[in-house]
Amino acid sequence: MKNKEQKFKKVYEQSKDKVYRLCLGFMGNKIDADDLFQEVLIKVWNNLDTFRNESNIDTWIYRITTNTALLTLNRKTKLKKKEIDYQPNIPHYESDNLNSTDKEQEVKKLYKAISSLKEIDRIIIGLLLENCSYDDISNITGLKTSNVGVRINRIKKTLSKKLK
Repeated sequence: MKNKEQKFKKVYEQSKDKVYRLCLGFMGNKIDADDLFQEVLIKVWNNLDTFRNESNIDTWIYRITTNTALLTLNRKTKLKKKEIDYQPNIPHYESDNLNSTDKEQEVKKLYKAISSLKEIDRIIIGLLLENCSYDDISNITGLKTSNVGVRINRIKKTLSKKLK
């Protein structure tokens, strides 16, 4: 058990910031990102013994994050559809503090733009922002590497338009 705890602590320290940014990119707001982050950490802990070192552990964790995020988003979508007043799932950003810097506002704008993309595009751009290679993105998403490159170019153009 102690070995598992040490391994988890090491993995956590190495990947916590990247995983959290992915969660934020998927969910579009801090509250939901925090919940998703906790859920991912629990899954990593529960499945750490099953990791076979056949791939990079970061790729394994990104895959867990992606799958967990998609399940969460699907659940939220199903719940929203059951509501009488259906509203599209567009995150709203409340300013946590009125003295936010311009950079913080730009980051919020970027995450808002990313959260408005299709699911697969959110996954791809989130992984790209975490410096994953096209091959890693291909392995995680199941797309061909060449298709990943094409999609990234389209996503960049779309985000550029949204941010203007």
